[in-house]
Amino acid sequence: MKHTLAVLGDLHYEVAQEARFVRAQQQLRDHRPDAVVQLGDHGGYSHCGSWRSFMEGRDFLAGIDAPFHTLIGNHDMEGAEYQSDAESIAAWCAAFGQQRPYCAFDLGPALGICLSAQRYRSNVHFHHEVHLEEAQIEWFRAVLADNRHRPTFVFSHAPIWGSGLRVLLSVHLKLGNSYLNHADRPARFLQILDENPQIKLWFSAHNHLGHGYPDSVTRRGQCAFVHTGVVGDVTRDGHRQSRWIEYDDAGYVLGTVDHNSAERRENFAFDYRSGKGEYLSPCTDGDGPEHFAPPACPAGSARCEIGGSVFAVCRGMVVEFDAASGHPVGVVAEGIGEAELRRERDELQIVAAGHIVRTARAGRTGRFSPVFEPVRHEQPNSA
Repeated sequence: MKHTLAVLGDLHYEVAQEARFVRAQQQLRDHRPDAVVQLGDHGGYSHCGSWRSFMEGRDFLAGIDAPFHTLIGNHDMEGAEYQSDAESIAAWCAAFGQQRPYCAFDLGPALGICLSAQRYRSNVHFHHEVHLEEAQIEWFRAVLADNRHRPTFVFSHAPIWGSGLRVLLSVHLKLGNSYLNHADRPARFLQILDENPQIKLWFSAHNHLGHGYPDSVTRRGQCAFVHTGVVGDVTRDGHRQSRWIEYDDAGYVLGTVDHNSAERRENFAFDYRSGKGEYLSPCTDGDGPEHFAPPACPAGSARCEIGGSVFAVCRGMVVEFDAASGHPVGVVAEGIGEAELRRERDELQIVAAGHIVRTARAGRTGRFSPVFEPVRHEQPNSA
């Protein structure tokens, strides 16, 4: 028996865009999903993390006329009416009828797991890091251990480090909130993934981009990582899209519902028994002038390596990579124009026109990318 699941990215609901949301809601109803999962950030930037935003998210999802599950994104934690992270989480749980912000649920032939952000005010490095506490991570491990032989779909607001999904160099990578627990041992989620091949799909949002990039669906072992777009006007590239999945106990077909055209198309298919996947639609989108992916990790003679980090210059920014894996981890400097990079013992030198214009050393995290200390913002930002 085939089951259908709809997955929605950042909602950021605004009453001024209500007509767009109503049309998207009807488009999703027309596809008759058996269930819906939404990936957090319910309220618009005018009122992120407020009780009103939680009610708007709940009412929108209920209007699709299918059982729904959701989770906490970084912006859901910043409500000005709450004095602590615990208060924000308690309000969100009350709004959505949950005892805690993370959960596992039945999807017929599959198990669903939602993971939620738990810090904003108490984040150590940057308010908007999508941080899971240790208790949630241990709960996640335990649920997976109890369901070794059941296909599992995981849902989180941000992707995990090493997924290969597109991250935005000029936004999240620079700020330090591209990945789950970006500054706090993010590689452990890859370890969890590798230890649990029953994880077949891992959905995330956060980037506000469409589904047409080569790195919108990526693979590692049995798992496909899936970026999910937006419904409203917070789109960064003009696309307004959600995901749908048709699945049974043999595999799945992943697709897109396009809210601009109302069309539905297939993107990727996977067979559990053979382990074979097939991309079903071309990738037509590329980098834009403002929102773009990091470059590939340098190799050969172009490689500047210090300790466990490798560096490259891209669009006037110095990008830092993990030397062992080649995954991007942060931005060391920006606004440097044309420059070359040199190593002087343990120091990175940024050289322009033959002169050293900036130097950098590893900080307490062992990385060269600056640590963003928490700063209270009177107005929500769009990170």
